[in-house]
Amino acid sequence: MSKRNDRLNLAARTGLTAVLLFSFSLGACTKKPSAEEIPAVELDLSYAGEETVDVIDLNNLPPATPTPTPAPLQKRVDISLMMVGDNLLHTGIFMTGKQDDGSWNFDFEFEDIKAFLDKADISIINQETPFGGDDREFTSYPTFNSPTAVGDAEAKAGFDVILGATNHAYDQGISGLINFADYWKNNHPEILLCGIHGSDTSSPEVTENSDNTKVYGPPAPDGYRCIKNTTPHPSRRVHTANNRIYLLDDKGYTFAFINATYSHNWESVAADAIGHLDFLCPYDPNTRKLNMTEVSQTVLDDISEAAAIADAVIVCPHWGIEYTFAPMTYQTTMAKQMIDAGADVIIGAHPHVVEPVEWIHTDAGNEALVYYSLGNYTSTQDYPERVYEAMAWVQFYDDGEGLKVDKEHSGALSMINHYTYGPMRFGHIYFLEDYSQELANTHGLLPRTGRKLKMEDLNSWEQQLLGDYALKKADVLGDE
Repeated sequence: MSKRNDRLNLAARTGLTAVLLFSFSLGACTKKPSAEEIPAVELDLSYAGEETVDVIDLNNLPPATPTPTPAPLQKRVDISLMMVGDNLLHTGIFMTGKQDDGSWNFDFEFEDIKAFLDKADISIINQETPFGGDDREFTSYPTFNSPTAVGDAEAKAGFDVILGATNHAYDQGISGLINFADYWKNNHPEILLCGIHGSDTSSPEVTENSDNTKVYGPPAPDGYRCIKNTTPHPSRRVHTANNRIYLLDDKGYTFAFINATYSHNWESVAADAIGHLDFLCPYDPNTRKLNMTEVSQTVLDDISEAAAIADAVIVCPHWGIEYTFAPMTYQTTMAKQMIDAGADVIIGAHPHVVEPVEWIHTDAGNEALVYYSLGNYTSTQDYPERVYEAMAWVQFYDDGEGLKVDKEHSGALSMINHYTYGPMRFGHIYFLEDYSQELANTHGLLPRTGRKLKMEDLNSWEQQLLGDYALKKADVLGDE
């Protein structure tokens, strides 16, 4: 169609519109006229001049504002971490592992929690007693030496992280501590041992200047990533140049672990333990006397360094006062300092009883989930509260905004360390929800000490110590 015909049609439409508007305005104000009264209007369809009308050139349109393409939805990533408390090998426990042929096997320790070990992406145990050497006598309290077959069972069960910095790590002297560390490196290098250092460390100077970046374990699968460090780690379990920081990669996310003990049962640090055992508390460089109510600046610096390279920092302090249900005020202060330094989760050990779980919020605006103590895992201690224990379960997730702790699905499960008496031997690990007074009546506590294990006490401890953080098996395992 020509431009002239376009203009004619435009004029016609304009005239017709005017007529219609005029008619409408009359109808709105006066009586509607009859058809005979409406005068005929003759439309002039002739082209009267050269007036111009803007016409859009379809071949020269201005650039359109692009419609933003929505970012693809980030698939949620979930990573679960579990930890159990002190694997405390009293005589009755290690004698349970002795076989008829004289060998040792401790697979029984972990059969009752196998479903949780299989479910967890990362699993941790506090190995309270050292493996000072199988060529030495195996001993119990007060100076422990446990069979290395315990470590074999831990590896077979699937633990990823072993905590070695305990107050008993030095029970067999520096040779026992070095044997403890070297056992893991030489036999199970795929497992991350934290808090102690073996024959590859000889002094603080060597520790500070040496390059401890040897790769352990198989290469990580292609395509995994590390959010904060663009250089992928060559292994799922690695060491950093700072040998007090331990890294583990899972699903492309980097977890840092720091494990340190308040002491090795001495008031002062043994000179030959320096560089081999990571200490939580500061000590005088001249007298080596420990200040057990403060966290050392070294540990805080390690946490800050770890936070700069890892997606989550897990601090496992060996701290507190034995057999107390509540943390000391100085522990809460230490926890806040560690949180402000960069800790995301703190899971403590040492008191041999369960202590509260809570979220701590610092004045600086930081927060972290804190388990002050999980109690024992296995032992033959002789009071009811010392056979009540907890399993920490921490659920992490990333929905596109970085790794965070899932507050709704993190907490702890109550368990019972059940042993028998006559002879004293390990029995089972029961979850509190599966326990009964009938079972409690068969616990070795009663014939051994006359102390009765009562369900009402167990349930009360769970309510008081775990409260809203108490989880049931179905909360973790679902319908499994």
